[in-house]
Amino acid sequence: MNKKVRNLIIAGVCVVVLVAALILLLVFSGQQDQEDTASGVTSALVEDEVDNTLIDESVEELDYLTVQGANGSYTVRMAPEPEEGEDYSFTIDEFTDLPLDRSDIRSAVSTFANASYLDMVFEDTTGMDLSAYGLSQPGTTITGSFQGRVYTMSLGNATSGVTGQYCMLEGDPALYVVANSMASTLDVNPNTYLDKTILEAYDNTDEDPSITNLTIHRPDLPEDIVVEPTDTSKYGDSTLTAASSRYELTSPVVTLVDPDLETELLFNIFGSEAEDVVASNPTQQQLEEYGLASPAAEVSMSWDETGSLNLTIGNETVVSGTTCRYVMKDGSPLVYVVDEELLPWVDYTADDLVSALPLVPYIQNVSQMTISFGGNEYTFQLSQVSTGTTNASGQTSTETHVEYNGTALDSDNFAVWYQLVMSCQADGINRSEVTSDPIMTVTYLYNNGSTDTVDYYDMGNRVVVVSVNGAQAVTTSTSFTNKVQSELQKLLNGEEVNMNW
Repeated sequence: MNKKVRNLIIAGVCVVVLVAALILLLVFSGQQDQEDTASGVTSALVEDEVDNTLIDESVEELDYLTVQGANGSYTVRMAPEPEEGEDYSFTIDEFTDLPLDRSDIRSAVSTFANASYLDMVFEDTTGMDLSAYGLSQPGTTITGSFQGRVYTMSLGNATSGVTGQYCMLEGDPALYVVANSMASTLDVNPNTYLDKTILEAYDNTDEDPSITNLTIHRPDLPEDIVVEPTDTSKYGDSTLTAASSRYELTSPVVTLVDPDLETELLFNIFGSEAEDVVASNPTQQQLEEYGLASPAAEVSMSWDETGSLNLTIGNETVVSGTTCRYVMKDGSPLVYVVDEELLPWVDYTADDLVSALPLVPYIQNVSQMTISFGGNEYTFQLSQVSTGTTNASGQTSTETHVEYNGTALDSDNFAVWYQLVMSCQADGINRSEVTSDPIMTVTYLYNNGSTDTVDYYDMGNRVVVVSVNGAQAVTTSTSFTNKVQSELQKLLNGEEVNMNW
């Protein structure tokens, strides 16, 4: 074979190989396009020139929006009268005269009125079996009318990418993919649109409301718990450094409330919402089922001049691992499910609420302190002496000068003993009648000439009743009174005072 013929044969073979390769490439490409189309998840339409609008309507022109889905059915319409401050509002047929969360309803209407698609799977599905896409019997159907222009949307299965859901519009042969938010916003339990607000947030964010009364009634308590503002007139030093809590128990006894519990007890309920709404205008059977016919607690609270809240608290229930309770409030026909953390009143007793420190006189306001026990009386004269320095505010700093029987004591050592006297730990409320004389009395004379007196009564079994200005409200341990007396002797002897007891 000559060289020219051989080259022609080789060239022919190369052409055949190239043609075969091209055919294989085209076939593979066609198969891949079919697979992508069948999957229903093609590339998202992100190019600016692509119009992926499905519905483009104004929410203000809504006639009605009806949703029939796995979570229930409801119909939204334009409200006859808009809410105050709004140009328009929506209402729900099924919830006439019930309090609604109108912002959620507005969001649902807007989602449908401005619907768009992520992708178009098929431009024309005529004659196709749509069961694979969940659209032969769609799980959710949404129909909206805008001044007579009616749109009916069917939602089917989720796409394989879990980012969307198959969708079709009545009268349009195309198969689309829309965002999951279409179903999550619209196919909801109608109760979602009921107003879950338990109590609006307080208007003045710079300060707490002034609570005038909190009353807790529970069948497990021998008497109601009542909390009111601290009556500072009962104290010689009426500053809040003396009455260390802004609020006090007035029932079952009169004593200060633990200031660390004020926020949880009084203020956390402001701006709170329920987890869910389970019923409206409940029947007697439902009231019994939810524990609201024989409630675990009934709570009333008032604040400022006109604010008030009355709650009936029923049985426990668990929602997504959170312990909640069924709750109704006066003025609302709804049965709420509320996180138990917002309802501390179902667990607290009066013993839990008492301030650990029955009285905390500010040492700089005290001019004389007298303690008596065992037939002896000890009087200390206190005065404030300038240190010759100024603080960051430009005020002259002072320190406490203390004398006993005309002799100056170590001011730092006295301050430790004074702190020990202040550290009386109230164990709980006193329910016993006191008939004996006090085993120890401490009297504070203030710079303004007023006084506070704290008496301590031994009740036996290592229990001591602490009485502030005659209110024999709380108890402590004899360990405290014994420690105060023993450390006083150290103070007078010039020994270092230890306040641990």
